[in-house]
Amino acid sequence: MTTQTLLSDPVSSASPFPGGGLAGTLDHLCRPALLQMQNNVFALQFDLMKIVPARYILETALKTGALKPGGMVVESSSGTFALGLAIVCAGLGLRLSLVTGQLEESLEWRLRQLGASIEKIFSGSGYMGGIQQKRLDRLKEVMASQPGSYWPHQYDNPLHPQAYAELAQASARALGKIDYLVASVGSGGSISGFARVLRKFNPQLTVVAVDHNLSVLFGPTTADATPLCRECYEPLLGMGSDIVIPNVDHAQCDEVHWVPVAKMIRAVHGIHKRHGLLLGPTSGAAYCVADWIAAAQPGARVLTIFPDHGMRYMRTVYSKEWLEARAAQLQLDWNEPLPVASPTEVGRDWARFAWRRRSYPQVLGHPPVSRK
Repeated sequence: MTTQTLLSDPVSSASPFPGGGLAGTLDHLCRPALLQMQNNVFALQFDLMKIVPARYILETALKTGALKPGGMVVESSSGTFALGLAIVCAGLGLRLSLVTGQLEESLEWRLRQLGASIEKIFSGSGYMGGIQQKRLDRLKEVMASQPGSYWPHQYDNPLHPQAYAELAQASARALGKIDYLVASVGSGGSISGFARVLRKFNPQLTVVAVDHNLSVLFGPTTADATPLCRECYEPLLGMGSDIVIPNVDHAQCDEVHWVPVAKMIRAVHGIHKRHGLLLGPTSGAAYCVADWIAAAQPGARVLTIFPDHGMRYMRTVYSKEWLEARAAQLQLDWNEPLPVASPTEVGRDWARFAWRRRSYPQVLGHPPVSRK
């Protein structure tokens, strides 16, 4: 495995905004390492990918006046975007109020240590759109009680995918022709932002989206899933959604894979054994698919994205006790994805579907739907 650092930064390194002591670290945190995992597989490794759009959105808001210095930022997030916002807000001297779901213990400690105010909503059962929509509705109430507050709109803000433009350009300059982009999908910003730029360098680029088999981002699945997939879906993974998020540019996607959690976890353990990289399970999902494509297309150059570090998973994915309690489920493995004729056929297995750069209605025959 070889490593280089991408020196491009999606925002100016000389921020004009006064802030706390963390302001000078933002440049470093926004730069991923470019890794060669095997002969034809490369990965952008972030410690925290979502800090890139968090910084880009907030600094743009400060420049335009949409957010005032020292102002309040509000957002719905239980994962890496929440942490990215907390780091950026601390660095820029902003206040942060989060509406979250269940939080992993170390993540909650970091958010509170960075000064974030947290309100938790634990269940979206029976609520149209699930927990994401319930949190968004509560967020609007919080905004109404905080006049002048700023909402980054991570799900539908066009600045989110735009934040990755310079990193995508740097990747293309470093690697030359990229034949496949493989990326997990949560809020849709990274896969959409990278795909739009990389296609300018190679119009024949194949974009492969990686999702969870309970997610509705690419259409409602059967909702059949292993207990491990159900357990990990909301509290553990930075991918999938119970609502179709506007920033997901479906027309950029050539193929979609739905990867079971057991395969993700086996993948990150394998990566750690071979390369010493400690990654989150979302990275494992993307790598499974990238590895499969690379084996089938040995002449192709594959780029994937590792969005976060594995440290926050030490009590789960990397815990001996946690793993032993789920040992039977973790023995499940899939060597090949199962082709399906429609996303609605996706069940508990690793599945793939030829999306062919179509819109959601073109594939499903109806507008996006949420899941209760």
